[in-house]
Amino acid sequence: MNSKDHEKVHIKKLAFIQPDIDDGNLIPPVGVLIMAAIMEAEGWDVAFFDERVNSNVIQDVIDFNPAIIGITAVTASVLRGRELTELIKSILSESIVVFGGPHPTAMPEEVIRWDAVDFVVIGEGERTICALGEWVVGGMSDSGLRDIPNICYVKDNQVVHNARIPFLESVELDALPYPAFHLLDLKKVFKYNRHGLFKKGTRVLPVMSSRGCPQLCTYCCRVMGRRMRCRSVESLMGEMEHLIDVYNVNEIWFEDDNFTANKVWANAVLDAIIENDYGIPIKFANGIRADGVDEDLLRKMKRAGCYAISFGIESGSPHVLDLMQKKLSLDKAKENILIAKKLGYLVGSNVILGYPGETLADIEESIDFFMGLDLDSMAAVNLIPFPGTVARDICEEKGYLTEEAKDWNNYIFDIKTPRILIETEHVDRHTLMNMLNKVYRKMYFKPSRMLKLLRHMNVSDFIAGVKIMSTKIFTK
Repeated sequence: MNSKDHEKVHIKKLAFIQPDIDDGNLIPPVGVLIMAAIMEAEGWDVAFFDERVNSNVIQDVIDFNPAIIGITAVTASVLRGRELTELIKSILSESIVVFGGPHPTAMPEEVIRWDAVDFVVIGEGERTICALGEWVVGGMSDSGLRDIPNICYVKDNQVVHNARIPFLESVELDALPYPAFHLLDLKKVFKYNRHGLFKKGTRVLPVMSSRGCPQLCTYCCRVMGRRMRCRSVESLMGEMEHLIDVYNVNEIWFEDDNFTANKVWANAVLDAIIENDYGIPIKFANGIRADGVDEDLLRKMKRAGCYAISFGIESGSPHVLDLMQKKLSLDKAKENILIAKKLGYLVGSNVILGYPGETLADIEESIDFFMGLDLDSMAAVNLIPFPGTVARDICEEKGYLTEEAKDWNNYIFDIKTPRILIETEHVDRHTLMNMLNKVYRKMYFKPSRMLKLLRHMNVSDFIAGVKIMSTKIFTK
C-alpha cells in the first residue's frame, strides 16, 4: 500500500500512540487518556494504540486513518515514536503528527525538526488538543494556527513558538473528564501493570490527584511545574468511585509527583477515603518524600488502605543530597522509616549512585546508610541525566556524558543491565557498575528478605527478580 492508494484521512478521527519502551511497566498514561476523553466529548472518534502490548500498531493506525496522530513520549521512547510516525506518515501523508510528553517538552526544537513531525506540544496538552482539533475542522488557516497555545512548529525553515499559557488551575483540573480507560486493552493492563515490587490488587488503575511539585531536586524535569495544583476532594472521590463501579478495580495507585506537599489537602483526601470506606488497597506509586509524613499521617494513610510506601531518599550522603538540592534530613528519613515499619507497612526506597560530584567515599557512606535501614525493597540506579534537568546541564558543562548518552534509547532505569550515561573524575563506569551490584547483593541476598518478598509478590515476578539478582552474585 502507498499513500496514493489510501483514502483521504477522516477529519474527526484522532489516534494516540504509546511507543514501546523497555521498562517492564504498563501504567496507562493518565494525561493522554484525559485528552482522549476531552476529544470524545467534542465528537471525535478517538483510539489509543499501545505498542507495549500491540505489535501491530503501525497497520492498526493506518487502518484507523486518523486526521491527527498524537505521540506521547518520555526520553527512552521518543526515538521509537519517531520511527513509528515516519512509517505511518509514509502512508497517511495527510495526517497531522503531534508529539507531546516529557521529552518533547524539554527538547521541542530537536523533535520539531524531524521530518514526520508537524507540531510539538510543550507542557500540558488539554487546552492545546481542543484548539488543534478546532483548527483542523475549521480548515487549517494560517491565521488560526497562531491561536493554538503551547505548540511549536516549523514555518519557512524557522521554528515558531506560539504563546505559552499557564498551567491548569485546581478548578480546571476538577472540570476535566475522567481518563478514557475504556480505550485500553484492560486485560493486558491488569496483567502487566506494575510500579515497584508490591501490589495487592489484580485490577489496578491509576489516579492523578494533583499536579506539580514545589521541590528543586536537580535530577527531576518537573514537567508539571513547581506550583502544586490539587483537585478537590469531591472530584477525586468521584473518580475513585467511578473506577470501582465501572472498571471493578480492586486497587488504586496515586501517580502524583508529591502527594504530601500540601498536608492539609492530603489529610482531607485521606479522611474522605476512610469515611467512604471503599474497601480496596491504595498505593502512592511515585513515592513519598521521606520528610513529607509524620506518625499521624502514616497512621491515617494505613487506615485509608495504604499497605506499602516508598520513600524518595536518593542518597545516604548529606554531601550528595546537598548537590541534588534535595534538602532532606537523613535523621528524619530514618525516623519515618522506623515509624512506617512499626505500623506494618512494606517499606521501600530509592538510591541514585554516580551523581556529579559524588565520590567513592560518598557512595560507600550512602550504601551504609541504606543497609542500616530495615527496608523491604530498594531500587538502586545510576543517574539518568534527563534533558531539562539541572543535572543534565552540569553533565554537559563538565563533559561527563558518555557515548551511550548520545542515544535517547538508553535513558531508562535498567536494573539488569544499567546503561552508564555519565562518568566523572571521581567515579568511572567500572566502579559505578560494581557499586550498583554491591547494593543489590547486600540488599537482596538474605534468606529472611527473600522469604518476605515471596510472601508479598506473585511467583512469576519473584522468579524473574531472582534471575536478575543472580547476575549480581559473581559480578565484581
